[in-house]
Amino acid sequence: MNTKEDFLMDPEFIAWTLHPNDQLNDYWVKWMDANPEQVRELKLAREVLLRSRYKEYKAPDGMKEDIRQKLLTEKSTEYLNEKKSYRWLFNLAAMLLIGFTLVWLSGIFTKDLLAPVEEALVMLHKNTGPGEKLQLTLPDGTRVWLNSNSEISFPEKFGSVERKVRLAGEAFIEVEKDSLRPFKVEAQGLVTTALGTSFNIKEKGEAEISISLVTGKVKVENVAKREDFFLSPGEQLHRDPITGKKSIRKFDRHTISSWKEGTILFQKSNLEEVVTILENWYGVKIEVENSTIANWEFSGEYHRQSLENVLKSMGYVQNFEFELNGKNVTIKIK
Repeated sequence: MNTKEDFLMDPEFIAWTLHPNDQLNDYWVKWMDANPEQVRELKLAREVLLRSRYKEYKAPDGMKEDIRQKLLTEKSTEYLNEKKSYRWLFNLAAMLLIGFTLVWLSGIFTKDLLAPVEEALVMLHKNTGPGEKLQLTLPDGTRVWLNSNSEISFPEKFGSVERKVRLAGEAFIEVEKDSLRPFKVEAQGLVTTALGTSFNIKEKGEAEISISLVTGKVKVENVAKREDFFLSPGEQLHRDPITGKKSIRKFDRHTISSWKEGTILFQKSNLEEVVTILENWYGVKIEVENSTIANWEFSGEYHRQSLENVLKSMGYVQNFEFELNGKNVTIKIK
């Protein structure tokens, strides 16, 4: 079984860590899949190499030639005599240097190398208001669809250990595969971890949240209570806003991802839910007259329809009239 020291002596591993390419990436990803018990040692060695990289010092122009000319002016016989006389000092210095290097490396190996390097991260923030949606690509190639009234925060450049973002609202995420850097989404105290996966996260209020996995596999951690949940495709983790209880249930993929395709979907929605969805989708303010007599369980699907067309269709079914004046809407229930 390889140790981190073994990896640090492997030229191919060093080349992959410091100068990766498609061929090396393919080889080492397959190697990790075949040797999962050694991945931790590999990551430790990789972190040592990445932390020990330094910028090469470039000598000023002309310095090398000046040193060369100075050496050539020395008498060859004196140089040879001095070389013989002090050869044992050179050997001793080399032995001491090797010894100090081994001690330094030993000290590094005793530390927790999995902790991320403290760097001044530049955070970026993207948000949407009512009636707005946004599609963006993160620095690692991950694609994000951001729904209305939502915000995502992420670093300008991901580190070498993990890729972590923060979400408020709703987003559909297609994660770019990277077996060495898990992708993490933090929302309402829950951290969803994935490698190459697509999933939807939706917050409602301050306590309700749903995490729906479309492809791949994810782990959801409750940071405060140290709870772990594992989801398979087609499974959704839901936290009840009143009891705080978490449950895993099945979901319909079309229902979850319809919003990013431009489709409004109502499923037995009451009046309050319908108003909230329409306000967020179209960025309008809706007032309802005679709301107390409404007992709605409205279901319907509208693909890229104008607000006027949606209200006309709904009014025919639910028996109401409406007035549309710019960003203000009045619904009059009969």
